[in-house]
Amino acid sequence: MNIKEQVLNFNKNLRYLMKKNTLNQKQLSEKTGISAATINNYVRKNCEPSVKFLLWVKKIFNVDIDAMFENDLKKLEENKINGPLPLNARMEKYLDSYILYFYNSSEYKGKVSSYSKTTLKYGVLSLVLDKSNGMVSAIASFIKTRDEAEEAKLKLDGLTHIQEIHNVHDSIGVKYTGNIEVSDTQLFIYLKSDELSDQSLIILNNPPSNKKYIGGLGTANSVSRGREQMPCVQFIIVSRNILKIPDGEIYNLLSLGVSDVNVEKETEQLISLFKNLYVNVDLKDDLSDFQKKKIIENSLTNTFAELVDANLFRFAKVSNMEDDDYYRIIKGEEL
Repeated sequence: MNIKEQVLNFNKNLRYLMKKNTLNQKQLSEKTGISAATINNYVRKNCEPSVKFLLWVKKIFNVDIDAMFENDLKKLEENKINGPLPLNARMEKYLDSYILYFYNSSEYKGKVSSYSKTTLKYGVLSLVLDKSNGMVSAIASFIKTRDEAEEAKLKLDGLTHIQEIHNVHDSIGVKYTGNIEVSDTQLFIYLKSDELSDQSLIILNNPPSNKKYIGGLGTANSVSRGREQMPCVQFIIVSRNILKIPDGEIYNLLSLGVSDVNVEKETEQLISLFKNLYVNVDLKDDLSDFQKKKIIENSLTNTFAELVDANLFRFAKVSNMEDDDYYRIIKGEEL
């Protein structure tokens, strides 16, 4: 595509975005501080946009500038709604099958008493190119046991024909299908099961490399499958390799948040309380052992409650540092 064609493509995409966001030239001029006459040249004529205007377009429409010149945004949007996205270089590194590790979302908070096998769940995910139409599809199955998931992963390894991959997933159980979308920083995997009327969105960091993706830590956004169907967000490990670590370690890796809590202040308060109750001559004989015990019990209860509330995570983020740690775990490296 030459420069002239790229500019024409930009003009077309700009008209599409303005119509989609119900903005006319005057309104866009007010938002950008660029004259309506200049914007008219960008919209209607073969006129190269200024850098200043490009930056405003990126901010207002939240769109990749390269895509404005290289792609037909309307067609991309239609593909996103109606089916899998076309293959491009940013998706190619993801093509393969993966094993999934996540929590059993039917469990209720505070009801899990051990690292039982029912606490962890597993799955297999295939991101595959359909060579008949050049489209990328996501196919997944969620499995009860780790052995079954690892066996399914081994069956899928090396398969590239989409029908063969579908056949393996059909033999496993309930199948989810969908597509993927890649931004500059994230990979979005959309999955849906018509059989269960269920759907999920997995979000992963998109590493700034063209090397084959081997996996990482992401979030799975879904509806829990327990007695009640409720919105559920949890961490999920997506790995091209079968992990060689025990369930207990995987369980800990998937925790939404582990904080290093500094209890120095609370320790000093408890020491002071003990001194007052058992050393202070004015108090140690005035209270019974039962009364002292209850005072300490109440103090410990309040201290723990305040610590938990102060360090409770209202949300969880997958930082680049964390994702790199999981990348190294998947590669089999020691942290």
